[in-house]
Amino acid sequence: MKFLIKFILVYFFIVSINYSQNTFKGKIINQKGEPVLGASVIVLGSSSGTSADENGFFVLSNIKENIIDIQISAVGYEKRIIKNVQPQKQINVILNEISILTNQIVVTAGKFEQNIQDLTVSTVVLSPEIIKKKNYITLDELLRNIAGIQMNLEQVSIRGSSGYSKGAGARVLVAINGLPIYSGDNGDIVWEMIPTNDIDRIEIIKGPASSLYGSSAIGGVINIITKTNTKNALTNFRNYIGFYDKPAYEVWDWSKSYRKFFGTELTHSNSSDKLGYTFSIKKFDNDSYRQSDFYKRILGYTKLNYNFNENDNITFFANYLNQNRGNFLYWKDSRNALVPKDEENGNTVKSNRLFTGIVYHNVFDNNLSADFKASYYKTKFTGYGVEITTSTADLFRTEAIANYKYNDKMFFTGGIEFSTANISSNIFKNPSFYGGAGYFQLEFHQIKNLIATFGTRFDLMKLDTLNVKSAITPRLGLNYKIDNNLVLRSSIGTGFRAPTPSEVFTTAGVGGGVDVIENPNLTYETSLSFETGLNYSVSNQYLLDAAFYQTDYNNFIEPNLTKEGDIQFINLPKARIQGFEFLFDWKITDELKINGGYNYMWARDLNKKIAMKYRPKNSFNFSARYTPSQFEFGIDYRFSSKVEEIDNALVQPPLALVTDGEKRVPVFVTDLLFGYNFFIMNIPTKIFFNVKNLLNYNYVEFIGNIAPIRNFTLSLEFYF
Repeated sequence: MKFLIKFILVYFFIVSINYSQNTFKGKIINQKGEPVLGASVIVLGSSSGTSADENGFFVLSNIKENIIDIQISAVGYEKRIIKNVQPQKQINVILNEISILTNQIVVTAGKFEQNIQDLTVSTVVLSPEIIKKKNYITLDELLRNIAGIQMNLEQVSIRGSSGYSKGAGARVLVAINGLPIYSGDNGDIVWEMIPTNDIDRIEIIKGPASSLYGSSAIGGVINIITKTNTKNALTNFRNYIGFYDKPAYEVWDWSKSYRKFFGTELTHSNSSDKLGYTFSIKKFDNDSYRQSDFYKRILGYTKLNYNFNENDNITFFANYLNQNRGNFLYWKDSRNALVPKDEENGNTVKSNRLFTGIVYHNVFDNNLSADFKASYYKTKFTGYGVEITTSTADLFRTEAIANYKYNDKMFFTGGIEFSTANISSNIFKNPSFYGGAGYFQLEFHQIKNLIATFGTRFDLMKLDTLNVKSAITPRLGLNYKIDNNLVLRSSIGTGFRAPTPSEVFTTAGVGGGVDVIENPNLTYETSLSFETGLNYSVSNQYLLDAAFYQTDYNNFIEPNLTKEGDIQFINLPKARIQGFEFLFDWKITDELKINGGYNYMWARDLNKKIAMKYRPKNSFNFSARYTPSQFEFGIDYRFSSKVEEIDNALVQPPLALVTDGEKRVPVFVTDLLFGYNFFIMNIPTKIFFNVKNLLNYNYVEFIGNIAPIRNFTLSLEFYF
């Protein structure tokens, strides 16, 4: 009897304990809708915790409390705290990727995997999520908000490496998975070609990188790394619609209506055994706030990845762009700032572009790996105006890279490249091009806390009737870790850039009786650059980065107006760019973060003793994000000082091609962001509202071209 009573008491005691304990369940995904494997889940104020499985699910069992607060974290994501969690139903949590990544493995700086704090050059790694949140239609819109980077219309410049040359030539190498995407004729970057929905991260090397990347990298590198394939099927549908506000002045209101823009994008990714695939289609149209400046674009994208085994894989990707757009060159005058010149009204450009790339990666053992890369880029455009201009170009590139770890103190990278292009055009003639290169880089760890790199590259190239040109570009870099938080770096190196076919051979009219004429005497430019800087970081709370840089150029290529009133690309004998850059990133709380940077730049034509054109002395960027629960609020601000020099010959008599073209002001632009992440029937959903150029501030990036006026966008995104 006593035994039975004891048994009953123990039984009810155990039952009472079990009934007092709760189970909490949830699912953790990122903003792409993908599960976050291994995300840590901790019950605040206790030692209880767990982690998410491969599908993002987690279970917290045997919790005594009925209501808990949990903390969720994962590498590469912002920490989240969810309060007042109850056991009655499953909770769904969306983690935000860190927008500026400071402790990342990068591959661009040395063409092999390195920790960003081991580099000898200034490097920034960006998360792509801000592209969708801010509804940046193309990547160049994002770059405008990065300290040290300037956009003159479509032309990118890092630390003043470029002014504006009407799209001809590039001094910053833009690549997808290490494969350059500059065209074979103009040598320009068509930002619409980049598949923004498949970006994993963006690695930016600030400063000359010719010792590894060659001609187009004399000003730096922007490398877009695409995502790895998902293990499970994932479909993303995104739609946006927006409109431009009325112009600031009634006299500018040429259309008497609100000009609209809209876009739709559908992407599907999945894996089947060893094969992973991604397919995407995107349509984006814009009526434009300016007359005769519309565009209609369709972008198709495909990526296939096959893993032979864990050390051997191949990736193929292709993107195709069809575009029909207006061709707004200059305003009519400052009272008709959103209307083109009469003779240019109605000009259009139709183009088709195909870019394909293949990357084969093989890890032979722990010390040796190799990559083979190849790409084909076909461009075709037809311009309809006073005269019809056409160009078709085929560009082929191949590269073989080897990485060898000799021992723990020495690492070797080497490779060879070959490229060739054929052009058929009525404005560039029909030139051909071929080039070859070999390069190597050694990384030494002989002294404690010191990393030293030395590398050089030899290029040989032939542009049609011009003589064969060659260049040797060595570089030396040092990285010294004073402690775990403070790193010093320094580098010195040379660079070069060969003229593009469009810079040498272009013969075409640009309106107003002005022609672009060829210059068969144009030669390649060279540079000598130096940088020293420091990086100070404390965990994921603070980041400070400062750098001083200087680059001296010989035979710098820029467009120039001749005595006869024609535009011709020439070599400036001597030019120098010096500057100072300061970046900061501060996580004030888990929900509130700010970052920004300041750049001072002194760019001079040393022969004429004047400033180089279209380069602001001072620029400043600031961003703040507040993410309580599933909401997000943000503000972005950018400033750049009034440029000192422009193409004065284009705006002054006797030519005066651009009426009122001398009018320019400092740039002050403020953007706002409002967003909400939620679930509809367990489908991750995001809605964002953006106001760009909040104050409707009027400014130009290039003479006679008003930058976008205030506009509003609403975007909605689903992940299935």
